[in-house]
Amino acid sequence: MKFKMSREQLKASRLDVATLGGLEDQTVATLAVGDSDEWIQSGHQMPRGSSIQFVSIDAVNESLLERLCPTVVISPALSKRFDCIDLAQKLANLNYTGRYRAVSHELPNPGMVEREIRQLCTRLDFAILISD
Repeated sequence: MKFKMSREQLKASRLDVATLGGLEDQTVATLAVGDSDEWIQSGHQMPRGSSIQFVSIDAVNESLLERLCPTVVISPALSKRFDCIDLAQKLANLNYTGRYRAVSHELPNPGMVEREIRQLCTRLDFAILISD
């Protein structure tokens, strides 16, 4: 199956990361992986809400996922310590089958990264969100 994102779809995928494109409902448990200072320095808006928990990639383990039961996991597509492929594989190895969204300003070919992760982590619901 080929996945190609048109310009219109790419524009539609742009979002205010702070609200996660409609995921701002307070009943949503969001696990944000990464360094909050790095989110700010990279120009991303900080995800906000009482149902968001920030953790380092090192803290992501089976116990954490069982305790928090996140509805969605978000992270930068690229950070100083890891990239979205690293985290996707870690989540898949921990049998997480929920949504994982990686955020980026612009990737040259987000569809290619999405295809690679979907092939490596077939049970993970993965997508890249392009932020302004």
